[in-house]
Order: sequence, then structure tokens, then C-alpha cells
Amino acid sequence: MNTDLSICQDVLNRDPVLYLDLTETVRRGESHVIAALPHGALAAFRNYEKDGQDLGFTMFADDLETAQILLALIPPKPDFITVHEKFYQDELKKRFGFTQLNPCWQQGWLCTTPPPLKDATVDIRQLDQSHLSIVLANYSLTDEKYLSWLITRGELYGAFEAGALLAFVGRHAEGSIGLLEVLPPYRRRGLATLLQSYMIGLELSRGRVPYGQVFDGNDASLALQRSLGMTSSMQPLYWAVRDD
Repeated sequence: MNTDLSICQDVLNRDPVLYLDLTETVRRGESHVIAALPHGALAAFRNYEKDGQDLGFTMFADDLETAQILLALIPPKPDFITVHEKFYQDELKKRFGFTQLNPCWQQGWLCTTPPPLKDATVDIRQLDQSHLSIVLANYSLTDEKYLSWLITRGELYGAFEAGALLAFVGRHAEGSIGLLEVLPPYRRRGLATLLQSYMIGLELSRGRVPYGQVFDGNDASLALQRSLGMTSSMQPLYWAVRDD
């Protein structure tokens, strides 16, 4: 089966930011294309492979026939699938048991230069395992195993002042910027802007297009992305995540 995304480039060009989790991760080598069709494509994230089987996917499809072809290439029990359309929700439920699609707005940094870092008094550095407990106490959207794995890989960063951790941010296993959290005593100091700007600059320095996702309804985070100059997708994508 064709694995060249150029076959569906016209579709991808309609909303380039929307598909960054597919196109950019393929370009980086963080995902690999399983199938590319004129009206859809499916890729698997390399960091979600277990025992030789892909368990994390991203896909888009312009029509139901294309969606059915691509979904048939996914094993019966994937951990998650990021989809860029909602119309085949019934197929996701029937095939994999996914009962809910969580909408997110994809954000992309389309400039070649990073935003400025405005607070030189705060030290930004990688976290280590000694910081795991405080991260766990302040971030509830994932589990200890995943956060520990990110720390081991050097993918979590913190803002420090006088040795105290004020805020943290990271890079998810699939390659997106996220996990941004400012500890309650240190809010309203511009630390979220600082850390997001830092991550954008870090990704650019590594030859990557910085991107991330914001849950629909998280108005504060969406406002932060706009203030920095991130470009939002024109429509949401959806996370289908296994419940068990």
C-alpha cells in the first residue's frame, strides 16, 4: 500500500496546522505512514509501539469509504487514535469500543524565529525523578508511569527560582508540546508564556515545527496560544482514547 503522503497533499494543504500531528511527526521520523490514499492517511507513532505492535495512531479521511479502509489497518485494541473528523465516530465505537471523542484545537508555530524570553531571572532546566511527586500532585491528565518515562527521556522542563519549582512544561511522546502547569502560588507571573516560548525555541533549534493541542473549552490556554502568535487549526481534531 502507498505510504507517500504526497498522494493526499491537496487535502493536507487545506488546513496545514490541523494535520501537523501527522505530517510533522512523519517528517521527524516520530511516526511512520501505514497507508496514504488520495482522500486520507494513517500513521503510527513510534513511541507507542509495544512488542512489535503499533498502539497509537493518527489519521484523517475525507469520506466514509476511506475511513473504513484505514480503520481496518489498525489492530483491535489500540491505545488511542487521533482523528481529524467526527463523521466516522460510529465506526470507532463499533471497531474499537471508543465511546467518546475529545475535541482539541491544534496549534502550530509557523515562524522561523522563536518568541522572546521575557524573564531572565527564572532558571529553566530539565526535571529529574526528584521532581516527579510535585509534577504528579499538580498534573492530573496522565499517570505516574508516563510522567516518569518523560522525565527519563529529558522531555520535562521546569522554571526554578531559588531552587523552587514554579512551573513545568513538556513534550509528549507523540511529539507535541504540552503538560504546561504553573503551581498555584506562582500564577499571574507570566510563567506559562515563558515556558511555552522556551519550548517553541527549543523545538525550532532542533529543526522541528513546534505544535501542540488545546482541549476545546480551555479558553485560558487558547488565549495564551493566540497571545504568543501560534496559529490555530480551522477545525478541531479528536482524541479517541481507550477507557480500560
